[in-house]
Amino acid sequence: MKHQEEMTPEAFAFSLLTLTSDVVSDNSQALKEHLNVIKQSSKLPRVEEELFFFFVFALDYWLAMGSRYTKEEKDIVRQAFYAHLANILSLNTMQERLITYAQIVNEEKGDEAKFFGFGSKLSKLCGMPGNPHLLVLAPHLFTEALQLLTTLEHTRLKMK
Repeated sequence: MKHQEEMTPEAFAFSLLTLTSDVVSDNSQALKEHLNVIKQSSKLPRVEEELFFFFVFALDYWLAMGSRYTKEEKDIVRQAFYAHLANILSLNTMQERLITYAQIVNEEKGDEAKFFGFGSKLSKLCGMPGNPHLLVLAPHLFTEALQLLTTLEHTRLKMK
């Protein structure tokens, strides 16, 4: 039987934040290779910020929608996650992004249309509407967030 790691919800949330930074950094580096460095290099900080917002949305979505954790555990992890986020970004902007992307999820469309909606919205918020790399990256990040949470499901939450 596989040994389960045990973490407090705060530590779990902090590890999600660290993993989010890693995922965004890796994907932004890969994206940088595809962007015209001279024309679009000034947009890279904005792109990285938007990738971060989108990935946080995706984690929040998948944490809320699934996983083996109870509603109480999910709520505590989400509260801790947003407490950590408050130290590094504007929660008002984060809330706006959650609403923006949630509207796409709530539309009565198939998954492919939702994925295109994510890519379209992400590329627009990055200041590069229709950029093909961003159109493809959004669905990839959305799926990567699910995979990340799935790999962490072996972690038991140590409730106080």
